[in-house]
Amino acid sequence: MLDSLPAQVPIAATVLFKVNPQKEGIFLQNANALTEATRRLPGCNVFAFHKAVKAGGPSEGIEYLIYEDWQTRDLFRTQWDSQHLQRFQHSVGDLIVAPPDLRFYYGWREYRTDIPGQGQERGRYTDRQNSSSGYGGHGGGNSYASMLSFPYAMSLFGLQQVANIFNPDKAAQSFENLARATEGELSVPLRAAFQLGDAVQKAAYNMTFGAFGNRNNSSEPFRGWSNMAADMMQRTTAAAAQPFTPAPQDFSTQQQSYGRNEPSTARQNAPSAAAQTQAQPASGWGPMPWPAPTMPDPPQAAAPAQAPPSSSQPASAPASAPSPSMAEPNISPDYPYAPHYVDVLGSRMHYIEQGSGSTILLLHGNPSWSYIWRNIIPYLSPLGRCIAPDLIGFGRSDKPQIEYLWRDHARYVKAFIEALDLRDITLVLHDQGSGLGFHYAMHHQENINAIAFFEAIVRPYPWDKFSTPEFREIFRKFRTGGVGGEGWQMIVEQNMFIEQLLPQAAGRQLSEKEMNYYREPFRTRESRFPIWQFPRQTPIGGEPRDVWEAVSEYSERLQRSEIPKLMLYATPGALLTQEHVTWCQQNINNLQSVFIGPGLHFLQESSPHRIGREIAAWYRNLPR
Repeated sequence: MLDSLPAQVPIAATVLFKVNPQKEGIFLQNANALTEATRRLPGCNVFAFHKAVKAGGPSEGIEYLIYEDWQTRDLFRTQWDSQHLQRFQHSVGDLIVAPPDLRFYYGWREYRTDIPGQGQERGRYTDRQNSSSGYGGHGGGNSYASMLSFPYAMSLFGLQQVANIFNPDKAAQSFENLARATEGELSVPLRAAFQLGDAVQKAAYNMTFGAFGNRNNSSEPFRGWSNMAADMMQRTTAAAAQPFTPAPQDFSTQQQSYGRNEPSTARQNAPSAAAQTQAQPASGWGPMPWPAPTMPDPPQAAAPAQAPPSSSQPASAPASAPSPSMAEPNISPDYPYAPHYVDVLGSRMHYIEQGSGSTILLLHGNPSWSYIWRNIIPYLSPLGRCIAPDLIGFGRSDKPQIEYLWRDHARYVKAFIEALDLRDITLVLHDQGSGLGFHYAMHHQENINAIAFFEAIVRPYPWDKFSTPEFREIFRKFRTGGVGGEGWQMIVEQNMFIEQLLPQAAGRQLSEKEMNYYREPFRTRESRFPIWQFPRQTPIGGEPRDVWEAVSEYSERLQRSEIPKLMLYATPGALLTQEHVTWCQQNINNLQSVFIGPGLHFLQESSPHRIGREIAAWYRNLPR
């Protein structure tokens, strides 16, 4: 995303951290080190933290809001790629109690693409100055005429405002119009002062009177620093229809004043009133955070590439638009791995293999297959023997006439490991594959070296704790009715899991080539039966009972196990949402957690390079 912006576009960002009160001192040490290192970078106008303590005191929660403002995109990249930021990200994972709330903004000054006759360079950022002479040197006579008409207009305007007072709704709108009109005539510094005061007053009003009524005549209460920051941003960055359109005037970022030890280099020209923000929501999955950092190209796999088979049916486009991109660059659609097969319980299971040494077993979830690991294996294959099977009924594995219950998959996974005689296994787990992997690991701990997981099923869910409200509602429908019921119609008949949910939860728009790979194993209605069963086998609200009990058992063992564990998590996530990340950090023994940035559910499609690099770094440091 950064590469799509002009090199000279200004960048600003906010990050909200919810800090463990017992670890606040360590957090501050890391925050101070980050602040000092960042302020030494060129182009950083403001970089500061601000602390807020909830009403019940520090024990109820501590929040730190970071604000940073950069002169250009390229200068901002020096922060994105810096080692001190990477160190900070790694250090705070165990110091915070929730994934950070990240928001990213650009275009906070006027971007002048072309100003004929003005003597300006194309693409230069400038401050448009107010001038009584107007444009083209015609202001002289107009100024005198305006001076004569102004008193007359003001007299009539005053009468109109007096009349409006007797109509409360109209009076409120009239006063707002007057405020906006006055704001438009102010100079740059005065406009900054006005907008700051206006935003702060309204925020203070909401905090003061929110307990006695609805905020802004809505049912949403005031929710603290995140909303206050967003409100102030939105007031001063009204979204433009197209990015980089000329903005009326600029105002100073000093209005933000988020922080202790605010640097004296705060620039005098920052967000424009019509600047474009990039914190747009991903439909059904929560807020869109800032983009992921640039990663280098991954190592290339050695095996020859295979093209996806052509389909006899036309490939349908996703029924709904995918979420806004929060992905790394250079994500390959290719599947450059030779097929391997092994007989398991009378059926063939397909798997891919790369590297040699100790086993690294990667287990996929629903509705994916080994294809989803294509960009992660190159980071791990130099370290061990990477094996990624297709679960029975998925990918290029056989589809025997079984029920595809959770216990069926658990039986086939165990038999697959035994058929290949896999030993000293490091598991890499995702989605439904995580439950199967955890179950095997906790019953065969002597055969497990370590476990890495993300977007995983770490414990059974009450319905009100399962994922986001939107995803929860979809899952309710997926589980409704039997064969021919509502869930059947959505998954089997309409192929919604492949055509809608997968691209929406990938964190970026999947190419047609990638979609065809994901469609490949499920071209017919009959082949989608395993996809339909998995949501019905997810342990939610006590059902299904046998899965609920099995997951409860491995979850309890997972909390006590000495096996090294790595949890990767993203924001906003889907299965590992903020609450579940916190639970894991507080309850799972011998756990290292790493925040990898923005992401939804299929993180292999948005952050494969970061995932590969983090798992590889962790794996190298495992005890042998």
